[in-house]
Amino acid sequence: MTHLRLEGLSKSFGSTTVLDAIDLSVGQGQLVCLLGPSGCGKTTTLRLIAGFMEPSAGRIVVGGRTLSEPGNALPPERRGMSMIFQSYALWPHMTIFDNVAYGLALRKMPRADIATRVGRILEAVKLSHLAERYPAELSGGQQQRVALARALVVEPEILLLDEPLSNLDAALREEMRFEVRRLHDAFRYTTVYVTHDQAEAMTTADLIVVMNQGRIEQAGGPEEIYARPRSAFVATFLGGANILSGMARDAQHLDIGAATLRCAEAGFAPGARGAISIRFHEVAVAASSADGALPARVQRQTFLGSTRDLVLALADGTQLRATAPPDLAIPGDGNVFVTLPPTRCRPVVA
Repeated sequence: MTHLRLEGLSKSFGSTTVLDAIDLSVGQGQLVCLLGPSGCGKTTTLRLIAGFMEPSAGRIVVGGRTLSEPGNALPPERRGMSMIFQSYALWPHMTIFDNVAYGLALRKMPRADIATRVGRILEAVKLSHLAERYPAELSGGQQQRVALARALVVEPEILLLDEPLSNLDAALREEMRFEVRRLHDAFRYTTVYVTHDQAEAMTTADLIVVMNQGRIEQAGGPEEIYARPRSAFVATFLGGANILSGMARDAQHLDIGAATLRCAEAGFAPGARGAISIRFHEVAVAASSADGALPARVQRQTFLGSTRDLVLALADGTQLRATAPPDLAIPGDGNVFVTLPPTRCRPVVA
């Protein structure tokens, strides 16, 4: 059942359109990630949902109730939402218990009920033993768990997260991705999560919404978005991918100059220009020739421990990136053969 709906939502600042008539439906208890580069409109979307901005056009509907439309926007404090920012925004002079309890105290909840609710949420985020400490005595990951606990304890109708892990180091960020997903599975609040990190989106989301230049390029589950990107932008932003352009011979064959590539999936307009995407790890590289293999030359190779990253040039100069096994034996002259499996070549909009 749809819980949050954005209908033709737009936001402009003067003559600059930041968000361009987006439509999105989020189901009850779903975690949706707004994913894209800086300036794509994802944080503006979040701030509009929160009520910090008023839309220029369109509307925001939650549970059948219109929260925002031009000239009529419910203030943030009346939306029943919790928001977590990049900074943890914890009160340094309050204990962890008091930080988490703050929103409940503002609602004048009885002290006994506050103690029960806070105790339960601190246990859920595995911080019960730190309840009487202060934020400065906690690690960054622990402080982020406190911020999550404070947002969850008030039982929001919708939880909003704006790049919540960006201040953590790489190891903590990876750990917290799984923690965010664990807590979501435990509480099932409808959640909108803004990030530019594809690994964060893939780990946490039920639904990934890839945004670019104020528009939604594609929305779908992590596996769907990764396996079947509709555009070159989505293919390259969500995981490394080669984009090869050329002229379509028919619905499944594309002439790229060095060769004619076949896509198992039809998607080209015969006689028109088209493009395919193929991910780095799907390009097969070998030292010896095989049926359908194309000669290539290694222009650069980087040993990364578990893999070998290659930059290859086909006969006409077309470049490819490939991820190969670390023990791949590359001939001294740098000449290899590559295979682009038709089932891995996907037609995309360039």
